[in-house]
Amino acid sequence: MHVQRNQALIMGLVLTGAATVGLLLHFRADPSTASGSLQDSSYAPPGIAGSEQSGASASHRNDDIERLVSRRSTFSLDRTKLQAALSKKAVLQLADPDKVIAGSLRPSAKQISDGRQFIAYDPYVIESKAVGDDIEIYLPNIGLTAHGVIDNIEVNGDIIRWSGRFEDFNSTQSSFSISQTMIDQYVLGVFETPMGTFNLEAKNGLGWIVDQGTDFHLPADGKDYVESKGKR
Repeated sequence: MHVQRNQALIMGLVLTGAATVGLLLHFRADPSTASGSLQDSSYAPPGIAGSEQSGASASHRNDDIERLVSRRSTFSLDRTKLQAALSKKAVLQLADPDKVIAGSLRPSAKQISDGRQFIAYDPYVIESKAVGDDIEIYLPNIGLTAHGVIDNIEVNGDIIRWSGRFEDFNSTQSSFSISQTMIDQYVLGVFETPMGTFNLEAKNGLGWIVDQGTDFHLPADGKDYVESKGKR
């Protein structure tokens, strides 16, 4: 199945930066949906030792899992996968290009040969993270693993957006944004660094990272927007 482009446009609404240029959509946020953040509470209170401390830590982890599950009201997250992802920081890794090419995104011949890097993506790693948590983003285009801190989480139905900053760069060009829907198993991301800005796209756990300059081209008429076809 090809990627549902309507969903891609909806995802574009919650992304920031130039990655959303050209994405015009008819989407209105449901005011009943909640936006917010979760704070990490997986620590043991001081003064508790031995088996009591272990029990308290397990209880806190269980509380964390339940809060993460409740964050998605339209999709039932796998608690076992969430538990396993709590200790992980690496969101993606390089993948066999042949598997990605045969996957759901179905890149064109031009995309296959334009220098984009094919990756495997685990959605549960970011799903297991709250505000203040650390993540690691491997940027194969520049051969660097960037260390990010999540500053904000926005929830809009099945679309959740994690955004924050990279700690590796002393620059205003140091931010990330990852938005995903678990129902469609689709993710879009933007990683801004002093060495360039890179787009992430993945479907069903397989996709790519590509230089934003390579990924975006103006159409032949030079317009990066869609004009209304309504009567004048």
